[in-house]
Amino acid sequence: MKELKLMINYRKDGRLNSATISLNQAMINHLGDTSINFFYQNKEIILNGNNETETYEKVKNGKIIELKKNLKLQSNRKLAVPLGILDDLGVNLEKENKVQITFLDNHSLKLKLINLPIENLEKKDNEKLGKIITIKVNKGGVGKTFITVQLGAYLALQNKKVLLLTSDSQNNIIDYCFGERIDFTGGLKEFVKSGTGDIIKLRKNLSFIPLESSTFGTQFLLKLPLFLENLKTSYDYILIDSIPTMKIDSVFVKSSDKIIIPTFCDRVTTEGVLNVVDETGVDKILAVMINKYEDKKIQNIYKKELTEAIENTDILFPNPIPNTSEIEVLLHKGKTIWESKSKKIEEIQSSFKEVGDYIIEEKTKKNEFDINF
Repeated sequence: MKELKLMINYRKDGRLNSATISLNQAMINHLGDTSINFFYQNKEIILNGNNETETYEKVKNGKIIELKKNLKLQSNRKLAVPLGILDDLGVNLEKENKVQITFLDNHSLKLKLINLPIENLEKKDNEKLGKIITIKVNKGGVGKTFITVQLGAYLALQNKKVLLLTSDSQNNIIDYCFGERIDFTGGLKEFVKSGTGDIIKLRKNLSFIPLESSTFGTQFLLKLPLFLENLKTSYDYILIDSIPTMKIDSVFVKSSDKIIIPTFCDRVTTEGVLNVVDETGVDKILAVMINKYEDKKIQNIYKKELTEAIENTDILFPNPIPNTSEIEVLLHKGKTIWESKSKKIEEIQSSFKEVGDYIIEEKTKKNEFDINF
């Protein structure tokens, strides 16, 4: 048996590009040809240098669990592993992965991802599932995308594995992280349908599944909850930038563990916040975050109204995010607030840090309760 590295490569824009294994000459000789049959089943890959096979694919719960196809090894003896099987195979996109190669009879090789060390396996068995948090309010333009990106980036900096989702096919999350548009071939709808698509790497520990369009069929909406539940086995946190009035919004909210409500200090948005609290229930609201705040008479009236509405609850109400041009400059450059050393931005960081730490604390307390119970 032989151990080889599974190399994960990304494009410049952060999207997953390829997963390859460099076979040695002895393995090529054993296969007898560089045109091979590729079989994936039961988390094992079988390479065979014999006859061609018909392409076959089986998907379960949004993951490819069986795959048969013909492949040709690259000129440098590299095997390009189909990206669609990586999730079911158990590949960790953030760390080094190795595969064990076994020589079989009949010109075949068996490839199996090497198990984690025992101590890591025990940790994984005891770990609770990730948490889904939707950023929502019944009004557009309040800063849901901005808050989603900044919170996600903070949690990623705390070494948490974070995935961002959106119900907005404009995919402004990409602009906020790169300052420019990025093309993709498949997104959330394709993932729910077939288990494959583009995962865009925004920062270390921070990824994003874009959305192809804002039209959602019945089958997609029926399959989406199970897809979201499965994501919780791969990520510590899934943050959702959700648009009101969309059918998908109700699915996201129902699947969420907690809701964060962004708001302005005005009459319409304040009413929207109170409506969301009534619709979802106080216990599901994690925080209310005031955005683009200015210390003015009218805004302070609505700030006081919000304060009184959520007092005597566990809802977090951090210091408001001020209305400053420095945020606009950062967004234009595709930078997060954590990539700025400005004193004014540091004040904003403290509000997001408070919410991010509260998110982590909530999950820790929940896990401790589950274990003790």
